[in-house]
Amino acid sequence: MFTTIKKLAVLSCMLLSPLAAADSLKHIQQTGEIELCVHPDQMPFSKRAGKPQGFQVDMAKAFAEKLDVALNISWIMPRRQAKKTGCDFYTGVARLGDGDSKYMLISDPYLRLEFNLVTRSGEKKINSIRDLKSKVVGVSPGSVASHALNQNNIDLAVRFRDEASRLQALIDGEIDVALVTNVASGWIQKQHGQQFQVVDAEKILNVELNYDYALGLRKADEETRKAFNKLLVDMKDDGTLGKIFKEYGLRSI
Repeated sequence: MFTTIKKLAVLSCMLLSPLAAADSLKHIQQTGEIELCVHPDQMPFSKRAGKPQGFQVDMAKAFAEKLDVALNISWIMPRRQAKKTGCDFYTGVARLGDGDSKYMLISDPYLRLEFNLVTRSGEKKINSIRDLKSKVVGVSPGSVASHALNQNNIDLAVRFRDEASRLQALIDGEIDVALVTNVASGWIQKQHGQQFQVVDAEKILNVELNYDYALGLRKADEETRKAFNKLLVDMKDDGTLGKIFKEYGLRSI
C-alpha cells in the first residue's frame, strides 16, 4: 500500500531552509521524507482538490514507498516557484538529448511522452492534415503543435488549457479534435471505455512533438541520480511501473 501523503508543512515551521531541504538521497533518507513539486490542477498528471491524484502523484507515491519515506507535496504553478519550497524532485520532465537542466539533474527516461489527436468514436478517421480542415482542434496555446496547425489554417480552440478540460470539451461537442499526450488519451479511454479514436499527431502534422519523460532531481548529486535510475529499473522489473502505466492506458518502454 502506498505511503500516506503527509499534510504539507507550513514553510515557517520548517527547521531547514527550503533550499537546504532539497538535497541528496542521503538527506532524504535521514529526514524520512521526500518532497514532490507538481501543478495543483493539471489532470491527468496531477490534482490537489480532494485526495491528491494523477499520474505524477502516483509515480511519487511509488518512489516514497520504495524508499520507505513519507511523501510531501508542494503544489506550484510556474516551475520557478520550486525555489521557494523544499522540493526534491519532479516525476515528469522532458529529457532532451544528454543535457541536464541548470536547475536539476535528469534521470534516465521511463516513458516516451507522445502526442495524439483524439476524436469521438464513429467519426471519420484522421489520415492527413487535410482531414482537419473542417474541424475545430483543441490544442495548447503557443505550442509547436498549435503553430503547425495555424500554418495549415486549421481552426483552433486554445481556451482549454489543460488536457482534461480539452478532452471534456471533446466529449461535450465543443471541439472536434483534442490534441493531448498519450497519458491523457490513455486515461480518458480508461475512464470512458473505447469511445475514442487516437491518431499519432506527429505523423499527421509532420513535426516533432514527442519526447522522453524522466525524473527531475533538484539539488541532487550524481550518486543520487544513479540511485533513482536504479529504482526505475527495479520498479520496471517488479511491475510497479507497469501497474501505474496500466491505470493510464500506457505501454511500458
